[in-house]
Amino acid sequence: MVVRFRVVAVFMATSALLDFIDKDPFSRQDIIDAAMKEDACFKPTDIRNLLAYLLSNGDVARVARNQYIRCYNNIVEYEPVYSDEALKLITDVYNLFPYLNFQVWELSWFNEFLVHLVPMNIIFLDVGDSGCEFVYSALSEDYEGKLLLRPSDKEMQYYAKPDSIVIERMISESPVSSNNPYNPPIEKLIVELFANKTLAGLISRGDYAYMIEGMFIKYSVDQSKMFRYASRRNKKAELMNFLKENTNIRVVGG
Repeated sequence: MVVRFRVVAVFMATSALLDFIDKDPFSRQDIIDAAMKEDACFKPTDIRNLLAYLLSNGDVARVARNQYIRCYNNIVEYEPVYSDEALKLITDVYNLFPYLNFQVWELSWFNEFLVHLVPMNIIFLDVGDSGCEFVYSALSEDYEGKLLLRPSDKEMQYYAKPDSIVIERMISESPVSSNNPYNPPIEKLIVELFANKTLAGLISRGDYAYMIEGMFIKYSVDQSKMFRYASRRNKKAELMNFLKENTNIRVVGG
């Protein structure tokens, strides 16, 4: 009980606590050192509770393993809104394959960060366990004319229509949102811009720098998670070089 009240006392002065840290990004040890300056009663064993508070309160954001930054602009976790069509798809896939590992995301989500909006929405259904063909067959009757199974550029050009569903294989270790197992986090969306050939044909690469900087400014991006997934897609070097050469983003997780 004594420890809880001591930690709460530190929580009440987070702005002063962070003033003791003169760098970005910073580590858990930097937070411990600052907390001990702010409150002589603080112990290193209290760091877990303090860090959890700082993260949940939006005072700091994790950008890599043991790397944190201040949140000057109310950076929050990315929580996109699904369209009705995507929500129906999630329900249908779950009802047919309750134990299947899958994720659903939408092209229209990128409009939040684009100047030139995408002309139509495309729904991506990433399926794990080599189940693309089974899912395609199971959904083909209810979604006739809307399903595209691992389409080529030509097939996208000729057959894609608003709210078409692109079924693709989900790469193992694909990052998962902490709030929704079907919803990929923003780190995956950034990597998909470079790794997903279908997506690359729908958004101009000239918009990438502005768009990705907007993602980093508005939302918490875990660079360790992002680069780990980029490695799985063989795109780590390309992504890292793009960020360094075309954006003002400080690369810390590579």
